[in-house]
Amino acid sequence: MNIILASSSPRRKKILQKLGYNFKIEVPNIDENNINDLNPVDYVIDVSMRKGLKIHQSFPSDYILSGDTIIEFQNQIIGKPKSNADAVNTLRLLSEKDHFVISALSLTYPENQITIFDSTKVSFKSLTDDNIKSYVKNFNVLDKAGSYNVEDAEEYFIKNIDGCYNNIVGFPEQKFLRSKMKSILDKI
Repeated sequence: MNIILASSSPRRKKILQKLGYNFKIEVPNIDENNINDLNPVDYVIDVSMRKGLKIHQSFPSDYILSGDTIIEFQNQIIGKPKSNADAVNTLRLLSEKDHFVISALSLTYPENQITIFDSTKVSFKSLTDDNIKSYVKNFNVLDKAGSYNVEDAEEYFIKNIDGCYNNIVGFPEQKFLRSKMKSILDKI
């Protein structure tokens, strides 16, 4: 009976280590396309749950922690950019506007699965094309929902954060700390 983090995210790994858990990592490969045209919250929950179920197939007696993070902007889902040009366009779109970072976390274990999610409001400063292009050139944006990593972008782009900071990183920590999920993992 082990804990498995079903994620390639170094940020999720770091947070889970900071919380004191011992775990191994298995990266799920699933199709993340929104083929059922789900709304942003239902979509991020669905992807998180499917990642956990995918790893659970290979490790049925273990406790699988999986997650997903998206940007919701004007009720549209913004995922990871397909190219640097796509990242530039996304950051232009978010300039001087508010968006929401939604992260889901699922625990899949024998005969059960539970999921939590959180939403954090992020307000961007006015961004110049030079700021955006410099950021995209100097940071790895292709594996980041919304084309930015809050740790790197905070001083460049972010005017205000309303909610859980680690939720933006991809781990809804405040909700996790109060969840049944934490109680279950603490017993392993």
